[in-house]
Amino acid sequence: MTTDCSTDKFNRPYARLSALKPGDIVQVDGDFDCIQPWSRVIVLRSSHGLYIPCTEGHHYLDGQADDGDTLIGVYNV
Repeated sequence: MTTDCSTDKFNRPYARLSALKPGDIVQVDGDFDCIQPWSRVIVLRSSHGLYIPCTEGHHYLDGQADDGDTLIGVYNV
């Protein structure tokens, strides 16, 4: 089975930064050190951009954007 960068190894599509807004709920995979694996979290906005809360305070989503839009390890709920 082949996948592209917009899906995970199970062909589940990743969330897209361009489609998210504050108040949306996303789920993260098990590769985040600062968030419990498979947690569902709310998307928030600061003056620096969209983020999700984590044990470090803020996990900015633009850092997960592999191609500028596809959020690796983040899924729409």
